[in-house]
Amino acid sequence: MKRAVWHLPLIITSLVFLVGLASGCTLAAPPQVNDSPPATTPDIDETSNPPPATITDTATGSVASTSPDETTVGSDPVSGQSQEIDLSWEQFCLSDQYQLQIAKDPNFTIIVLDTGSFAPASSEAPAVYYPAGGRIPASPSALTPWASLESGHTYYWRVRVRQAATGQVMRSPWSEVKSFTVGSGLPASTPSHGIQPVYPNNGCSSCPVKPVSFTWSPLKDTTRYRFVLAEDAAMTQVVKEAEVTTTAYDYDGQLEYGQSYFWRVMALEPVTSDWSATFSFRTETAPPPPAVEPAPEPIPLWAWAVISIGIALLIVMIVLIIRARRR
Repeated sequence: MKRAVWHLPLIITSLVFLVGLASGCTLAAPPQVNDSPPATTPDIDETSNPPPATITDTATGSVASTSPDETTVGSDPVSGQSQEIDLSWEQFCLSDQYQLQIAKDPNFTIIVLDTGSFAPASSEAPAVYYPAGGRIPASPSALTPWASLESGHTYYWRVRVRQAATGQVMRSPWSEVKSFTVGSGLPASTPSHGIQPVYPNNGCSSCPVKPVSFTWSPLKDTTRYRFVLAEDAAMTQVVKEAEVTTTAYDYDGQLEYGQSYFWRVMALEPVTSDWSATFSFRTETAPPPPAVEPAPEPIPLWAWAVISIGIALLIVMIVLIIRARRR
């Protein structure tokens, strides 16, 4: 019984070798399995199954990729992130798990992504995709839930077998290295579909100092935003920073007259977004001070003299008239 147990890995590997020959695969050498009987110790159960054998670099052939080489992938001109990248290769023998690497250089010294051992959605036609920029839901064909390839760079990829359909671990030679280039973004001729500031208009020159309201376009499924108002374009001299759940904010203070201000918005929940475009505006000039009425000028002395003489003459005339009537 013990003799059959320790020969089990050799028997399984021989079966894999024969099946591989029947399916067109060529193996260069049998697995490196120790032919000497295993040493027994009193405290080990001799009826237990030994661990599965490991096949390391035994295949003379390699995985053949079917994706075209030197492909140019489009990119978002606003964010600079790449579009979706599809990678596919031919099934190698009876393999169901592979390892894929993406690097910035053909020698794979700067590796961007190493999947480790993974099983594609189809073992007969293995293929995966590198998602476009942003986060994606869980998918059996996605290499990563996040995308971070930059535009204007050339990337290299390769794949190899990590496990046979029988469950044995194996590492074939790497496939031929192929490359793809993420195209450079072009200047955008239309506004970005992200958050767009709406009011105050960019470049407004006569905005009121109080009350001051800010509005922006909504971003789909966003439940919280961050608003920042500053006195400089670098957004370092912050006047007000707030988090709101709507697409509007009312500033409760008063701005300075004739001062330039800058403001921007970003999404916080459920996913953080990039900052919106920075808008600027200038407040109205200060109103002129109210006009002061001049003080009335005093009546000159000569006027008082004329008035006094006139009054005296009037009294004399009245007295003369009364005396004349008595006569």
